[in-house]
Parts: sequence; structure tokens; C-alpha cells
Amino acid sequence: MPVIAVRDLGVHLDTDLTMTAHVTATVRACFSALRQIRSVKNSLTRDALLTLIGALVVSKLDYCSSVLAGLPGSLMRRLQSVLNSAARLRDIRR
Repeated sequence: MPVIAVRDLGVHLDTDLTMTAHVTATVRACFSALRQIRSVKNSLTRDALLTLIGALVVSKLDYCSSVLAGLPGSLMRRLQSVLNSAARLRDIRR
């Protein structure tokens, strides 16, 4: 049975090489991490919050970012929405 997407070195490749599968998986993982960080952010110092956002969210977006060159705007907007959410979480006052 043929598969729709495969993962190699953490990059999800779909049959058309549109990177849709990779963006979807990355966005899902990042928003999951942001939800977890949001649930404990009142217990964290600002430095710890920034460290967690960098380690658990930004690093996922940055990993193998060179394969994302030339993405259509719709996929770039999905990735940008993760960064926007991370920035809002960082700026929310306790």
C-alpha cells in the first residue's frame, strides 16, 4: 500500500514534494509545545519562559529550514502563525 508522506531526518516529504506534510507536522508540534508552556508559564521566570519557547518552538521551526525555501505564501503564513503565537505568549503579562 503506497504512503502519502514519509519522514527522513525529521523532514516530512509528501508525494508531490509540496512540503505540506512537513509544515502540518511542524505547526502541530509547535502549537502543542506552546499549549504546554502556556499551562506552566505562571510558574516560570521570564528567562525560563524565553528559554522554553526557544528550545521547544523556535528550534522546531528552524530545523531543516533550508528545505522550506520557495514555499507558497499559504504555508509560510501557517509557520508565521506559530511565531506570532509564541510572541504573544512571551508578551502576556502575568
